Amino acid sequence: MRILRIASGVCVLFTVLAYGHLLHHHFIHSSADSYHSAMFWAIFLPAAVAGVFAFVGGCLLLKGMGV
Repeated sequence: MRILRIASGVCVLFTVLAYGHLLHHHFIHSSADSYHSAMFWAIFLPAAVAGVFAFVGGCLLLKGMGV
């Protein structure tokens, strides 16, 4: 069971790394006008918060405190 928890934690962290890369790519390659758009931030900020929660979940899996 411990091996499964470690493998799951590592997979979640790699997924968060890819997700963070996609968010970074989206942010960097957006036009300058989109930074002033409310729709851009309404999509980007919840996506970033979801990435933080996923990172915390992966760390909890690796630490062994996950449910």
